[in-house]
Amino acid sequence: MRKKLGIYIHIPFCIKKCGYCDFNSYEGMEGVIDEYVRAVKREISLISYELSAISYQPYKVISIFFGGGTPTILKSWQLLEILESCKKLFNLKTDAEITIEANPETLTLDKLKKLRRGGFNRISIGVQSFNDKLLKRLGRVHDSKKAYQGILSARNEGFENISIDLMFGIPDETLKDWEDDIETTIKLNPEHISTYNLTIEEGTQFEKLYSEAKASHYLPDEDRQVEMYERGIGLLTGTGYEHYEISNFAKACSERSESNGRKCLHNQIYWRNEEYLGIGAGAHSYMDGERRWNIKNPEEYINRLKIRERHAKRKPSAFSLQPPTAGSERLDGNKVMGETIMMELRILEGINLKSFKKRFGVEIKSTFSDAISRLLSNNLIIFENGHLKLTHKGLLFYNDVAAEFLL
Repeated sequence: MRKKLGIYIHIPFCIKKCGYCDFNSYEGMEGVIDEYVRAVKREISLISYELSAISYQPYKVISIFFGGGTPTILKSWQLLEILESCKKLFNLKTDAEITIEANPETLTLDKLKKLRRGGFNRISIGVQSFNDKLLKRLGRVHDSKKAYQGILSARNEGFENISIDLMFGIPDETLKDWEDDIETTIKLNPEHISTYNLTIEEGTQFEKLYSEAKASHYLPDEDRQVEMYERGIGLLTGTGYEHYEISNFAKACSERSESNGRKCLHNQIYWRNEEYLGIGAGAHSYMDGERRWNIKNPEEYINRLKIRERHAKRKPSAFSLQPPTAGSERLDGNKVMGETIMMELRILEGINLKSFKKRFGVEIKSTFSDAISRLLSNNLIIFENGHLKLTHKGLLFYNDVAAEFLL
């Protein structure tokens, strides 16, 4: 029986890098895109060859996710060529979830039509806000009109599974601004909504700007951000969305299955600490208990693939599973258990205790008794219906809860 696998493909290019972004993304590199597409296809071929050498494709791919950066900065035919390489060289489940991340400024009717007809069945649009003042604060290229129209266009071109990203805690944002964004989103009726709290990440432009005392007063304080988070939960669940992960909401019914609804299948692989393959500059993989990550710089990634391809033609058994690898680590049992708990607690239904014991051969209560005792006494977690899950208070202090299992 083949093991299930998710594939992530990283497209590291943007029209403009946002001031809050710490992802592996670059602006002004359009000149290497053609070569980058060829390099990604080379990596797909090399990995497929290696998997076939181990055993005839021991994995069944249940999801493919194109992330970035801004994947839709590429031409539609380039994206479809990469997707076709995956379809040709991996065992893809018939009803696999195939997602593309998109920013409104890169969407056209023609591109949306070609992507949908070419096999992409889910689109995740990085709106962040429908407020032009707040979009300007974030340094986004699009305006609210472009975002609104992009969502309508995706629907008109046949996308039946649309996700919208929203951000709160933006400089100068009020609670009313956030409520307006949520209500506008609800009217657009997407199948999935992600709501993210703006975080000032190390090394970003925002860190330099808002670390200064004179600028920090633009950011909503912690109490206001908690209020925004809880208000978002209330508005979305009150209109029929299921709050299934700390930052994610989905419609309940779907032709895929009643239990999954429109929950993001690909992200659930990460949250359950299951196996995934990362392709592209800076992409991470987790397979057979080993985590690997690729070279971050796109040009170096391209050059490494050229060298590896030449080497593989001479001696194909010599290349590794992840040809342009920058590093790797093998995780021991305790670390895998801790990370699995940390990630799976993000899902509101929590950790299935029977499944955990079957996977790791131990009881979670005994293995992590001290941490669990502390968290229970502080009303941060609860045992309910065979699951270990966060309380509402635990949602608000998730980072503190997660740290207990990583000690």
